[in-house]
Amino acid sequence: MLFIIHVVVMMVAEGYGLGDAIWLTITTATTVGYGDISADTPIGRTATVLCMYVFGIFLLAQIATDVFDYRALQRDRRRRGQLEWKNMKDHLLVINVPAEHPEAYLTRLVADVRNTPELADIPVQLLTTSFPDGLPTPLVNEGVTHYTALAENTESLRAANVGAARHIVIIAGEANDPRTDALTYDILSRIDEIRTPAGIVVEAVDDGNRQRLLDAGASTVVRPVRAYPEIVVRAMIEPGTERVLENLFTHEADRLARFDAEFAELRWRDVVSQFMQGGAGLPMGYVDDDGVHTNPSPDTLCSGKGIITLIKDASDLTGEVVADCLRKCAA
Repeated sequence: MLFIIHVVVMMVAEGYGLGDAIWLTITTATTVGYGDISADTPIGRTATVLCMYVFGIFLLAQIATDVFDYRALQRDRRRRGQLEWKNMKDHLLVINVPAEHPEAYLTRLVADVRNTPELADIPVQLLTTSFPDGLPTPLVNEGVTHYTALAENTESLRAANVGAARHIVIIAGEANDPRTDALTYDILSRIDEIRTPAGIVVEAVDDGNRQRLLDAGASTVVRPVRAYPEIVVRAMIEPGTERVLENLFTHEADRLARFDAEFAELRWRDVVSQFMQGGAGLPMGYVDDDGVHTNPSPDTLCSGKGIITLIKDASDLTGEVVADCLRKCAA
């Protein structure tokens, strides 16, 4: 309104055209003051003093300050996870974080995501209340964003764009508390209400809850193995492989066993074939003076002093059976 009043006064009192009146008003208000035209009449000068010098410049400065304050506030809200990332889609949404050492776990998880070709460029967003003062620097440097809210809330899930995610991971906050599975079940039921095409990997503390979580909408269920977040990544891109890995740590399932036995110049494919036929498990690697060699190529000629083979935990495989298999390979 001040600008309009000043423009009208310049046209009436000074006789300027509309263009010159607007030009004079803007150059005066912005303190540029080219001086090519100016107010000469008492009325014009009075209007300039009141509309421009007293009120106009002050209001422009106030507006500029408000803009800067607003931008600073938005940056702070974004840092604290209080802004919704409305344009985020086709992303990895990680819901909740471990109660202990969340930064270390998430840093390793994100690093493994970035090192996986199928996920290298995927946007990563966290939905958690664990970082109200901002994400740790390593996560910020990896481009991770977050939204601070409880996941057991449908509107929070909508705000995190759960319906547009490519992958969803639900972390068990307390890795040793079976009650955590109830929270996971609640989150799954809310996601089911929203609908999402994403594959959902969830952590289950109690193995007895696995099927319930699968029935509730989970694509894959894994145990909370804090030292190896890579298991979660494997479950996202190659569902089923996580069960093989988990079985290595399960009683009466599968285990890796080492048997000491000398052998020389045996082709690896022959070793694998003979062990399988002889009931000696599935050879995974061999040991020599240079250390352990895992999964050699089939045509590798191997010499060593020990074999590592995958067997059932309850297997009664003996060193004599292993040595006999190696002798048959040599023959």
